[in-house]
Amino acid sequence: MNIALGFGDKIKKIKQDGCVHLFGVTLDAKVLTEASQEALVRLQSVVSLPGFRVGKVPLAMIKEQFPSMVKDEVLDIAAKSALPEILKASGLNPVVSPLLKNVSYEPAKSLYFEIQFECSPVLEPKGYEKIAATRKVHKVSDADVEKYINQVREYNAYLKPAGDGEAAAKEHFVIVDYETFENGAPVEGGSAKGEIVDLSSPQTIAGLADAVMGAKKGESREFDAPAGDKKMHFKVTVNEIKKKVVPELDENFLKEAGVKTAEELKANVRKLLEQGASEKTEKDMLGQLEDALLKNNPLALPPTLVKEEAQELLELFKKRAPMEQHLPDEAMLERLKPVAERNLSLTYILHHIAKKEKIEATDAELDAELQKVMARLNTEEEKAKGRELFEKRKEYIRASMVESKTMALVKDKAVVKEETN
Repeated sequence: MNIALGFGDKIKKIKQDGCVHLFGVTLDAKVLTEASQEALVRLQSVVSLPGFRVGKVPLAMIKEQFPSMVKDEVLDIAAKSALPEILKASGLNPVVSPLLKNVSYEPAKSLYFEIQFECSPVLEPKGYEKIAATRKVHKVSDADVEKYINQVREYNAYLKPAGDGEAAAKEHFVIVDYETFENGAPVEGGSAKGEIVDLSSPQTIAGLADAVMGAKKGESREFDAPAGDKKMHFKVTVNEIKKKVVPELDENFLKEAGVKTAEELKANVRKLLEQGASEKTEKDMLGQLEDALLKNNPLALPPTLVKEEAQELLELFKKRAPMEQHLPDEAMLERLKPVAERNLSLTYILHHIAKKEKIEATDAELDAELQKVMARLNTEEEKAKGRELFEKRKEYIRASMVESKTMALVKDKAVVKEETN
């Protein structure tokens, strides 16, 4: 049975806040009686009581013994009757399931509830043509190439024992044991064994490097140093003295790098740096275009979709970041919210630009994309799984292709000034 509530007298729009629309629905005694009757008939088909088979429990007993179930059924019937009327009259297109709120129910008298809809933002895209942008080009210099190679050499450095009888100097690393004393007594947790100390760098214990400077392997030194507002006494023993060895740009180094000459190495490094600089330049310019689109097309977003996008970003972050870096989920979601809002806003803006410019991804383009995927797979089993996954994500892939083509249009129409540094 369908209840005709009548848009305008039984259903009224209460307010709209951005993409969120709120409607109030009222059932008077007459309509509520009809809904209650249908609810009781529905429940009769599923409930049972001692002495009665399912489908044979008297309606009066159901009404008396299952009031909360009757209420839920009445609300379900009324909401399902109201939904098509609201959507037809308002032209709304919800992006998430409608939400029931503020229910007020008096059996046999009245029922009032509110239905909240979250809808996609509607906008007429503007300001996407002739966006002013700067392409910041970085020319890779010989110094950049040398710096990168030296960083690789430093990364591959190793420690080797210093010469016999050699004393600890600033260029050394020393392996030490130390103890900490306060007023002559050992400090709990204040000892360490096998601690490696770079004598050229600042230390966590003030004075440690100065104390061992000039010491030889096996020697012990004592010194005093502040620890907070206290003065501590330290005893340190030098177990080993080592030198840092940075590999030379020799035949072995070149062989490890997969090249034959230093010139070939430098050419490869230059190509790598130029590729990285180009990617950074394009990413920076893309960010400028995105910023302009967001500024020129402000829009409100469906709150639930923002939360879902933030949650997806959080799950991705958890997979990539070490556990010790994790903040509580609530704090991380709050941090990720602006990113989620930016992502969704750009998606909607590009969608509306694509619609205005009649940009589409054809089935032929989708098939070409599938063939690219297939070319990267080896076995028939992998290809079968690849096709299955592609088919499941087909519309998502189509939408992504449309976004890419739309962004390419925005980029082509941009007024770009080039700067070289």
